[in-house]
Amino acid sequence: MVEERALIGWKAIANMFGVTERTMISRRKELLEYGVIFYMHHGRPPRKRVCAFPSLLQRWVILKALDGRVI
Repeated sequence: MVEERALIGWKAIANMFGVTERTMISRRKELLEYGVIFYMHHGRPPRKRVCAFPSLLQRWVILKALDGRVI
């Protein structure tokens, strides 16, 4: 079984798609509604960081494509 690691931070999520952090942040509400992103405390001192699994992000893109929408 292959373990999947979560992407941590808007920069890592945006890099997956080759877009800016601002573009992904503007999709925050939609990503939360689809259950694609989640928040956790990470680092020292612990800070609330956005996280997402690549497989869920890919599913979200596929759903958008089926609706004829783009990121």
